[in-house]
Amino acid sequence: MMTLVDIKEQLEKIDQQIIDLLEERVQICVGQNLEADEELEMLSLWLEESAEKGLDDAKTEKIGKLVIAMCRATPE
Repeated sequence: MMTLVDIKEQLEKIDQQIIDLLEERVQICVGQNLEADEELEMLSLWLEESAEKGLDDAKTEKIGKLVIAMCRATPE
């Protein structure tokens, strides 16, 4: 059985991976201007994947929109 310390360590590792991936995504988007329909395609992917994994659609949509907005606001 996992202890609370083990759980915390695993969550911290996952959180660091999420931050690293967000940084990578933002760097890819620097100077790029995606069209609204391209952003909708990205959001659709988020929703399709989350549905397959049984994740909450509404929460996933909010996160997806925030990630897309984070990249949109990235200056060159």
